[in-house]
Amino acid sequence: MTKQGQCKLCLQLRDLQNSHLMPAALYRKSRNPGASNPNPMQVTERRSVQTSRQLRNYVLCRDCEQLFSKRGENYVMTQVFDSNRFPLLDMLRASTPSWLPGPEFAGYDMTSLPGVDREQLGYFAASVFWRASVHIWREPGEKPVTIDLGTYNEPFRQYLLGQNGFPANVVMLIIVCTDTISRESFYTPSLGRTGNDRTYSFIAKGLNFLMVVGKQVPQELRNLCAVTGARKLILARDCEAKTLSAFHRLMRAQ
Repeated sequence: MTKQGQCKLCLQLRDLQNSHLMPAALYRKSRNPGASNPNPMQVTERRSVQTSRQLRNYVLCRDCEQLFSKRGENYVMTQVFDSNRFPLLDMLRASTPSWLPGPEFAGYDMTSLPGVDREQLGYFAASVFWRASVHIWREPGEKPVTIDLGTYNEPFRQYLLGQNGFPANVVMLIIVCTDTISRESFYTPSLGRTGNDRTYSFIAKGLNFLMVVGKQVPQELRNLCAVTGARKLILARDCEAKTLSAFHRLMRAQ
């Protein structure tokens, strides 16, 4: 079904699609076809329930939906955990880390992990963060889902349209989660630390996208950006504590 309105990306008056905030493929990959209730568990600030409902609204035209798919989403959905395989983690395990800053993290640069398309991973993450910022996503009876990128909304829109490069003063960290809980989970973008810079994150079936925005972001952190950093690092770590913390915060609010 479509609905006429202004597309948030191209800004043209078009027939809008019933767009997803999080890809429909994540919902499909979270189903358990053999269970009596095959639907994924949805944890929000108001309840925990197994449901087939998906967070969506009339936000983008068909051409812009296709742009998001072609430039990032289709590729990323082949790399996340699909209940049987986790292709991106498999590639990391078959490679030797090029950077070991401590016991928690391992980093893989373009030399140690050349077969991963950082541009598409970064584009996909940017598209999800941007969608969460330019629209208030609602489900009946639930708290709205939204974040605020402020003055970065327009630079991101231009980047996503291909009119400009990756926005300045933005660092995109791509973390492959090695734990079981994170690869079974996905959740919508949220705002974390604030101050001189702001931190946003979401998880998509084993991939943790962490974005830091601000003019004061230190150079050491900028170097870790998978899109613009000199080494284009892909990071790996156990994300279980972070994922459980996110769910505990939601469940405490219920």
